[in-house]
Amino acid sequence: MKLINFLFIVLSVTAFPLAASEKDDDVVKVVYQCDFLEADRIHLMLNTINNAVEYYNKNFIQYEIDLVALGPCLQYVMKDFNNTGFEEKPYITQGGPTGAGTRSRLKALQLDGGDKIKIYACKNTMDKNHVADNQIEDFATTTPAGIVKIIDLQRSGYAYIKIR
Repeated sequence: MKLINFLFIVLSVTAFPLAASEKDDDVVKVVYQCDFLEADRIHLMLNTINNAVEYYNKNFIQYEIDLVALGPCLQYVMKDFNNTGFEEKPYITQGGPTGAGTRSRLKALQLDGGDKIKIYACKNTMDKNHVADNQIEDFATTTPAGIVKIIDLQRSGYAYIKIR
């Protein structure tokens, strides 16, 4: 009887980490690379993210969606363009499916997803274009190198998506 109890305890202890790792695998993880300028592409990207968020929320599926803005796409996560290598374009504050522009859509997306959606701004792009940390929207977090962030996320199990 003691041997059976001992085996039960050993099996329970060894099976627990397996159950925990399987639970982590149940989270859908996606990283979007945003390195383009065109407003129609960012709206398409935001549409696909919104569709995924709605589907996962409706079906009680755990998810993490990260968007990494680098190169020309950095403009979409900026709130101040003064003395930078970027110029504020009208589509940032107006247009698109909601009429409110890309900035409003990004904010709404981040609010809807909460901590399940992260938006990163590439520090390399910021430095090359003289963009200070305080010129980036509050909903975005800086990362030293956008491409390295994408690589690291892919290595940790994130699916990679780039809108063409």
